[in-house]
Amino acid sequence: MTSSLVLADTLEKVPTRNIGTGQFVIGSTKVRPRVGESFRRDEKMGIYMKIYNLGADEKTHKAQGDVTYEIVKAGDNSKVIDFTEDLTSLEGSASQMTIEKLLPLQALEPGRYIIRLKVNDKVRNQSLTQSAEFSITAL
Repeated sequence: MTSSLVLADTLEKVPTRNIGTGQFVIGSTKVRPRVGESFRRDEKMGIYMKIYNLGADEKTHKAQGDVTYEIVKAGDNSKVIDFTEDLTSLEGSASQMTIEKLLPLQALEPGRYIIRLKVNDKVRNQSLTQSAEFSITAL
């Protein structure tokens, strides 16, 4: 199970005294969603999503699996970005993990895109996908 995929223009850790308080603060991170999901090429797009209740390996008690990040052009579905990371590189445990990424956008041409995050839980042999549309504008 996952939270919604949030595309943000601000994604930053907050001081310990501010954890869980203030506008746009989720836990220890300030996540300000980008209204309209439109970004400029000279910006970085924040990617934020929580993953819940993954299966835990019996020996290590850790989640086993990976997250695939894929960005495709809206319309023709051609892949622009595609990379995978192991779940062990994420913050949290099998019961709750957090994806927090800042993605530079200078390589993307102006236009409409779809980002997909596919979470593969190898312990439970399940996968979940969340997606969101966004656009890139010229500088």
